[in-house]
Amino acid sequence: MAIDVIVALNNEDIGQKIKAVLMGSGYNVLTVCTYGNELIRAIRQLSPSIVISGYKFKDMNLIDIYNNIGEMCSFLAVVNEPYKSFVQEETDIFCISSPINNSILINSLDMIYQSERKVRKLKEKVDVLETKIKERKVIEKAKGLLMQQKGLTENEAFRYIQKCSMDLGLKMVDFSNKILSDK
Repeated sequence: MAIDVIVALNNEDIGQKIKAVLMGSGYNVLTVCTYGNELIRAIRQLSPSIVISGYKFKDMNLIDIYNNIGEMCSFLAVVNEPYKSFVQEETDIFCISSPINNSILINSLDMIYQSERKVRKLKEKVDVLETKIKERKVIEKAKGLLMQQKGLTENEAFRYIQKCSMDLGLKMVDFSNKILSDK
């Protein structure tokens, strides 16, 4: 699978050279940007996985860009040594030093992409767990209502919800919502 990348450097020639290296390594370079505002627009329109960026642009710097749209994708900063510690202190952007070593560039991109995939999977797991917790709360409320209104034990209320939802072909949470809305 090709990884979508945007290259953003204030020097167009270096940007094009990086683009050629990336494309030769199987990356899909969506565009090369030379201005910060241009990069922000490109990120919003193209939704890249990773942005390779320098620090200074004619209209803004990397910190300004990151503060504007940093949550939309991962960044790899190619910076001179004085900026490296500053960027790493202010953000969670991974940095490599300039001048660029091609193998370090490719290895860094691979590492960022793998980390991004792990984070995405963890977010998906969190979403599933949050949904299960919300559903469990609804079922618990419905059980409580049944216990109060019908004098059922907790286990009897659960079995009632379980049986009725199976008989009606509904999920337990959907039947529980029906119980709560009919009260």
